Formats: sequence, structure tokens, C-alpha cells
Amino acid sequence: MIALYADTSAVAGAYLADEPDHRALRELLFENGHLVLTSELTRLEFASAIATAKRQGRIPGAPEFLAQFDEDTEQGLLNLIPLAPHQIMPTARHVVLGDKPVRTLDAIHLAVAMRDAVSLVGGAPVAMVTRDQRQADAAKA
Repeated sequence: MIALYADTSAVAGAYLADEPDHRALRELLFENGHLVLTSELTRLEFASAIATAKRQGRIPGAPEFLAQFDEDTEQGLLNLIPLAPHQIMPTARHVVLGDKPVRTLDAIHLAVAMRDAVSLVGGAPVAMVTRDQRQADAAKA
């Protein structure tokens, strides 16, 4: 089984049918039996993405998307890693000070992937799934 860490851009893309690469993200994250991990930060960022999609008229309503997200986390399709700021923030700070430019929340996702996700899978490799090229470059570095 492959462990994946999905940032919010990938998660939102898997839920919103009008997003680029929706079908591929949905298949990768939810239909291939992979262990999919993400930070609990994703719950808030996802709600923001859904609210934006609603305001833009891209979806009829937000509740069904939020309910599906919650159901998927309860069923273990998407596993939320609790945010431990005292452990994550020093790593996130290191990421933003690195050679690759990355936004603050993306650095937090990378820190959770590097510290907590890897720890949860016993040190096995964790593949980063993101639609953000700067975050992908930082993850590779």
C-alpha cells in the first residue's frame, strides 16, 4: 500500500468536478486503496474552498460537500492528522526559510507530511500529492 499525503489543493480537486484533473485526483486519492493522509488544517481550508465555489456559482450548495468530506474522514478514506503546532511550526519555519519559495500554509502541510505522516507509516516513504508547483518543488527539495 502506498501512503499519500494530500494537501488541500489535491483534496478540493478530488471533490469539485469542475477542477482540472478532478477525475485523476479522485481515482488516486479515493479509488486505489492508498492510505491517504492530510492535516486537520485541510478541514478548514476545504471549507473555505467549498464556500468560494458556492459564492462563484460552481456548486449548488456547500453542505453536501462538507458532509461528504466528514463521511470520508470517518470511513478512513481520508485520514486527518491532528495539528501539533509546537512540533510542526519549527519544521514549517525551516521550510519557508529554504531555497524554494513556499507559502505559509503550504509549509505547514509539508511539515506535517515530513514529520507526522512519515512517523505514522513507520518511516516508510510518503508521496506528496499537490496541485501547487511551488509546494511540489519544496517537497522534492
